[in-house]
Amino acid sequence: MKGVDKLVSLPEVCFLVNDLVNDPNSDIVQIGNVISQDPDLTARLLKLVNSSYYGFETPVDTVSRAIMMVGLRDLQSMIWASSAVETFNHLSPSDANMAGFWRHSIFCAVTARILARECHILHPERLFVAGLLHDIGRLLIFHKLPEQAQLIIDKEKMSLNRDVADIEREVLGFDHAEIGKALCESWGLPEGLSYSIGSHHTPGTDEKYRLESAILHVANIMAHALEMGEEDNFQNGADQDAWNLLNLSEESIKRTLHEAVMQFLEALELLLPGASQRL
Repeated sequence: MKGVDKLVSLPEVCFLVNDLVNDPNSDIVQIGNVISQDPDLTARLLKLVNSSYYGFETPVDTVSRAIMMVGLRDLQSMIWASSAVETFNHLSPSDANMAGFWRHSIFCAVTARILARECHILHPERLFVAGLLHDIGRLLIFHKLPEQAQLIIDKEKMSLNRDVADIEREVLGFDHAEIGKALCESWGLPEGLSYSIGSHHTPGTDEKYRLESAILHVANIMAHALEMGEEDNFQNGADQDAWNLLNLSEESIKRTLHEAVMQFLEALELLLPGASQRL
């Protein structure tokens, strides 16, 4: 989508790290030095690495050690996640329920990461980022098109069983998933991450990244179902082909839901300190 890259940008350090990660001649020391020049980002990353999710026995106190412990790709995913939350949280459209937005996004993120692990996806942290950013296009619609955003909300309330993406396409000619995909592409995020965000409402349209799109789609459905207290019926709202592709056992589903609930509050507090007290 033309011009979407001008709507909002991540901090420069994200792009510098991205370039170094993709440069075969760079090394851990160089990457660590670039990250360490941003004290706030460094503090957030070390807090994430030292969380119970990783469960390291001894504290990780430097960026270079964090890279060695969790791997460069996972740390890069953490940078995107942390920086995106910092960037978008400042948008704070007055009519948007920001607490609800981040609650859903973070729950979707932890669920997508767990499902990725259950499906043996390499580097499941990238699905955490996809879950975190899957609805980011909705914030941009609120921010840039407040009148149309309100019309979409009104239509959504009047037709509870209708997909919000369908309503957005009716009102705007495009939907929030398309905006999110275009924005991630403008940032230079991995193609699979961008495509899964772009097709999380229509997972069958993305043949190249079918599994990633299916994981994000199901994670989104699960998150919505839990928010509505309908965790026993989420399967009915999922795209059947996406659901079949994941081939989840009943035990795997229960384990995913249990772990997602357990990880949610910690992830919320790590990414948005103090937010758990406001929910």
